[in-house]
Amino acid sequence: MKRVSLILSLLLILSPFQLTTAEVQKPNVVVEINPNLELFAIVYILAFNGSDDFIIAPQEYIDAVLTYFAPYKNHEAVYLMRETFPRELPYYIRDYSIIEWAAKVVIMPYLGNESEDDPLLSGLLKALVSFAKESNFMRFYNSHVREYKNAIRPAKEALKPKFLEKFDNLFGHQYDEYHISLSYSIWIHPGFARKEREVYYVGSVIDLEDSGFSYTWIAVHEFSHGYINSMVKKYAHEFSKVDYYFRYVKTSLAFAQYDRHFDANEGYISESLVEATAHYVIKNEYPENSKWGILKDHALGFYLVEDLMRELENFEETRKSNETFEEYIPTLIEHMQRWATPENVSKYFWEKTPITSFLALDKSYTMGKLILVYSTNNPDESGNEYDKETALELKERLKKLTFWGFYSTKPVIVAKSDKELTDEDLKQNLIIIGGPGANEIARKLNNKLPIKFVFNGTWKLERNISNVKNFRAFLIKSAISREEISPNLKIPQNYPLGILQVIRNPWNKKNFIIVIAGVDRYSTRRITRKLVWKPISYLIESGNYVKSGFYIQR
Repeated sequence: MKRVSLILSLLLILSPFQLTTAEVQKPNVVVEINPNLELFAIVYILAFNGSDDFIIAPQEYIDAVLTYFAPYKNHEAVYLMRETFPRELPYYIRDYSIIEWAAKVVIMPYLGNESEDDPLLSGLLKALVSFAKESNFMRFYNSHVREYKNAIRPAKEALKPKFLEKFDNLFGHQYDEYHISLSYSIWIHPGFARKEREVYYVGSVIDLEDSGFSYTWIAVHEFSHGYINSMVKKYAHEFSKVDYYFRYVKTSLAFAQYDRHFDANEGYISESLVEATAHYVIKNEYPENSKWGILKDHALGFYLVEDLMRELENFEETRKSNETFEEYIPTLIEHMQRWATPENVSKYFWEKTPITSFLALDKSYTMGKLILVYSTNNPDESGNEYDKETALELKERLKKLTFWGFYSTKPVIVAKSDKELTDEDLKQNLIIIGGPGANEIARKLNNKLPIKFVFNGTWKLERNISNVKNFRAFLIKSAISREEISPNLKIPQNYPLGILQVIRNPWNKKNFIIVIAGVDRYSTRRITRKLVWKPISYLIESGNYVKSGFYIQR
């Protein structure tokens, strides 16, 4: 595949790859639909006959795969693929298994050129070699090169020279090659791999309106692992002095029991530092995305990220000549011991972690139950029926949510009217559907909401943020583009007007309530369909105006 050479005139000092003053480091950025990944993906498509949660290719491409490789659908590789990733496994296990295999094959030479007699190959790897040869895989691959090139075009501009310069400035060296190695066909959880002096971002083609930023962010994140992981490993004993940060989040989020970033203190610290490094590297180029991203990190359990990024800034301001960030690690650990102690880490956590729909759904998994509450106080009975239908529609969507695939099971999801709730029900994790004019529970909660409904001839939304802290507001321009705005700006009252917001349950502060309501039944259903597991505290939709953000509530 084509390689884009980036010429960086940097002198690398005190690095494992030290240069003389006459030499210039010229790292390559290689962006490709990796043949080994696509070989793996195509056998995966055959194994599940083109239908599986992890298959993302266009249907036309899937049909082409099933047609071209039909004579090989009973090949040993197809059988072993099904055996390796059986559908009975929880989603999160299959997810991590796929990235482990992807990281393994991406650093290997093209498998179709390998020998089946190689004693180092066995099982599925050996079968993939045989499949590639027998099916003439490269003939199929080459016939789709134009398709692949179009798909990865946005990724080719992801790594700008200034980002690589930042890596060099912080860590004292660069790698010879930075690979963005993607699959066109199956979802591969973005991951990191390294081979000697080459680093890899392993993942999938991103199909978003503004995929360019997504590639930039993920690439910078994954390549940061190439620097951070070894440093944290080297200082693992010292970082164990602050493992109470890890231990607290591990016991506070059910998600942390299944996400491998939370398996051990070393991995958790590495991921937190990688996130901080990535934000530090891109913040001047994408300041608004970085602000949003840090708050999102905190919501997902990486509540150290903002303070860690400040440490990177402090390092740059105070560094000695030729000092690298690795030499700053002992100072960083000293500072971490000051941020919080084992005795008050819970306070630190809840001062950094926003209340979000992610947190509410995570807690409903822990409690094993989620109650959807629909309205019975509409002015006419047809409104009550409409809200009940909205609740039942949401119930079905929630039951099918991919989000639950990251857990071992899903909570029991039930729908009840506001008149049916018992005192015990009120203490559960709830989703209230309908505003104070229609839903009795919403009426009781209205003055406790950060954004409440007021009636003055018509229903309107009004800020009411005295019961939350650090209210942050972002204007949502697209799936990727965001702009932070003043939280004091008035809310436009355009139609349709609705809001989704999360608060602690006042009847049981350990649980949460998501309130979803519009100025009428139609606005309520519209905003209900926007409920996702993503970590946001609130979402306002006012005509074409969309605002979202975060807040803290202890």
